[in-house]
Amino acid sequence: MDKENDLRDESASHFVSAASLRRRLEWFDKLRWVAVVCVVAATLVADRILPGSLPWRGLATSAGVLAALNVIYTVRNHRVPPRNLRVELRHVKLQMVGDLFLLTVMLNQSGGIENPLLFMYLIHVVIASLLFKGREIFQIAWLAIFLLTGDVAGEHFGLLPHHHLLSASPATHHLPFILLTLGTFWLVLLFTAYIGASIMRHNRAIKDELVQRQRELVAADKAKLDFFRFVTHEIKSPVATATSAVQAARELGGRALPAKVDDLLERAAGRLSLAIEMIKDLADFTRGGDLRRAEPVEVDLNVLIARAVGSQQDEAARKDLRVDMKLPSVQQRLVCHVGMLEKIILNLVSNAVRYSEPGGRVEVVLDPAPDAYVLKVADQGIGIAPQDQDKVFDEFYRTRRAQDMSNLGTGLGLPIVKKFTEALGGTVALESQPGRGSVFTVTLPRTGAAAAPDHTREAS
Repeated sequence: MDKENDLRDESASHFVSAASLRRRLEWFDKLRWVAVVCVVAATLVADRILPGSLPWRGLATSAGVLAALNVIYTVRNHRVPPRNLRVELRHVKLQMVGDLFLLTVMLNQSGGIENPLLFMYLIHVVIASLLFKGREIFQIAWLAIFLLTGDVAGEHFGLLPHHHLLSASPATHHLPFILLTLGTFWLVLLFTAYIGASIMRHNRAIKDELVQRQRELVAADKAKLDFFRFVTHEIKSPVATATSAVQAARELGGRALPAKVDDLLERAAGRLSLAIEMIKDLADFTRGGDLRRAEPVEVDLNVLIARAVGSQQDEAARKDLRVDMKLPSVQQRLVCHVGMLEKIILNLVSNAVRYSEPGGRVEVVLDPAPDAYVLKVADQGIGIAPQDQDKVFDEFYRTRRAQDMSNLGTGLGLPIVKKFTEALGGTVALESQPGRGSVFTVTLPRTGAAAAPDHTREAS
């Protein structure tokens, strides 16, 4: 769909795009099928109750024409893509005009002004208020008034045949009754058009305000991401340079450095490591759109998980942690944005290692469900309190216990996990108890995946 056709056309309609109007037209087509069934059913019932009083074949024919037109509308909506908003508006107006003409024909065949169903025109005015703006709503109302008034005048002056309802009073043929009924009809239809237009104008004003606020939020979010990108780009080089300078100073000074100086340099190196990690996390967090625009490729989940676990082996060994993997024995292929998936797995595994107590155990399990892949990363670490479990997915949030245990966290790891998981169409869940560890479960749909048998092996 062309971008121009997705933009709001204020002069034509309150719909954002041709596609949104087309969806409303499909609802309109379904209502028309209900009307066809009701007309046919009413005709069959009335033919038994009032035999020979009305042209039932003509009524059935009118219902058949309405059904045939609706078939054409339905086929057209399925075969012709919604590209242009104005074209869709013209199409729905033609449909409403055709419906009003057929309704008038059926009223003429079933008593005209004697038929209490003449107020069925109200339904079209209400629908018009949902689809169009002020003047166009009144155009539909005036067309309905013109058609019914023309039919009643034609029957009164003998220009059109009048089919008298057996249950109708003779007073329905008197001019005062006709004028009173038509006057009431005019008043009700025009008042309905006014109320419908007023309500929808109010609703559109509210919607426009919400749309504007949404645009402002999107713009603010984009500005934030642009700022993060700028910061990460600008400070990456000086931080890297400072890190190299500190490392070089410690190497050149060696044992000749006073203990106090060496301690200061070591602290500086630690702070610089934290800055580098924050830069990496900020870069990952702001690269979501870039990663999503990358071409999806087929990957083996077993390989990505093994790679992430391997990258944490040194830290795990330093803390005397046992890291176990339970992976399917055959390749588990998935077509996805590999950059996002790598970050999800790596962040979960690195968090499990970082916040585990020394001598503990981390377990990484991949379970191929029928319609999804389920990745579980469990640790025996510090755990997360119930009041913190929703907050850990907020940007830059770290629990007090996590801050006490490690200075290297930035509070962006889990927000990245959630953001990228949802971008891949999946979900992330957390189960945790303070002091007993946490289990993070990521569920990813098998979209584009080659299903594989579920044989599980264990590896340490």
